[in-house]
Amino acid sequence: MNLENIRINKFSCRFEDKSLEKEYLKYRWNKIWKNIKILLYVDTPLGFIIRIDDIFVQGVGKNIYYLSYHLFSIILLLVFLFSSNENKRKYHQEYFLITAIGFMNCGAWTYYFSNGQFPVGAGVLPIMIMLYLIVFPFHLINGLIAVIGTSIPFVILLLSQGNISLDQLPYLLFLPSIFLIANKRNREIDFRRDFYQTKTLEANRKLMQETLKRYFGESLTEKILDNKGDLKGDNIWVSISFTDITSYSTIIEHMSPETAVKFLNEYFSAMHDVIEKHNGQIINYIGDSVMVVFGAPQKLEDHEILSVQCAIGMRKKLNELNQKWNTNEFSRYWKNHGIDGITARTGIHTGSVIAGNIGSDRMLQYSTIGDTVNVASRLEQRNKEFSTNILFSHEIYTSLTKALYDKAKYQGDINLKGRDNKTKVYSI
Repeated sequence: MNLENIRINKFSCRFEDKSLEKEYLKYRWNKIWKNIKILLYVDTPLGFIIRIDDIFVQGVGKNIYYLSYHLFSIILLLVFLFSSNENKRKYHQEYFLITAIGFMNCGAWTYYFSNGQFPVGAGVLPIMIMLYLIVFPFHLINGLIAVIGTSIPFVILLLSQGNISLDQLPYLLFLPSIFLIANKRNREIDFRRDFYQTKTLEANRKLMQETLKRYFGESLTEKILDNKGDLKGDNIWVSISFTDITSYSTIIEHMSPETAVKFLNEYFSAMHDVIEKHNGQIINYIGDSVMVVFGAPQKLEDHEILSVQCAIGMRKKLNELNQKWNTNEFSRYWKNHGIDGITARTGIHTGSVIAGNIGSDRMLQYSTIGDTVNVASRLEQRNKEFSTNILFSHEIYTSLTKALYDKAKYQGDINLKGRDNKTKVYSI
């Protein structure tokens, strides 16, 4: 982010990008509206006090021009107050310009053309400039218009009544105006710079979150952010599945790298939809293999059942992909080499694992480790000898609902590397 590259007009102090300026004005409106309400609470009663003083005390406000303008200004105030919030946002600058310039001109010229003595002295001049450049919610150009439109009749009136001399104008008008205009300009630019910086930081934050979600999934991303990236190892009971594409090396052997990536991305995208539907968390992709955990990082009831349902859903989705690839003839890449269709093998096991951040102090990866992971991986490989595509352990089998339990088929007892006892395995 380079704040020096922000294009802000040096004269108007507005973003040169009109859409960005429009976004900024909407962003600032909530704060401006709070200030406007405070201003109205003070300015409205004060305006009525001045009108009463002009009419009944000073006696100069009884002419038709004075009364007509102030009747108009009261109607304008009521229209502004009862207009929609959107109209207030759009037209508040115009409203305050009309009322500020109109009020001061009406009062100044009423006193100028009457015999009444203006009760306010020259010391109010710099205060009036401060009002329009600091208190009133004007943008820089509108603030300048308000200062010029109000100070000219005010100065003429003071000069005509001898309340100020020309040599006092530099101190009471010009110098305060220069300093306050410079301050107003800097504030306008700083407000926009702060807005742009906040906008950029927010965009970077959203980009970071979206990137994390793409790499880790929504559940894991939320846990990473909630724990500030520190996911300590938890000993939890989960279900683990490994899914590999059958004859993957043969399938991609004659593909270009670009085609192989396209093929894998389409396959993994389809599988991801199914995995997400069954609340699985993808741990990683290893070549054509996808490792999924059910029950971490968020606890999940009946994760054994969901893991099997997910495997069945992935198999169904792969059949749909095969039909699509046959229709668009993408399947030529493997059919021309004696492979009729893409199939995948899945191994599933449930048990206790250590789940958390694993890696070096400079690079971490959320993963699961333990015997359960090893068994699931080896069950995926043992599909070959049973000619099955979904193989799961006895621990999974005993947790299934009746519908799944009845469909499961016992394949036998097998020896798995690293285990002393034989493992009963089932397919579906």
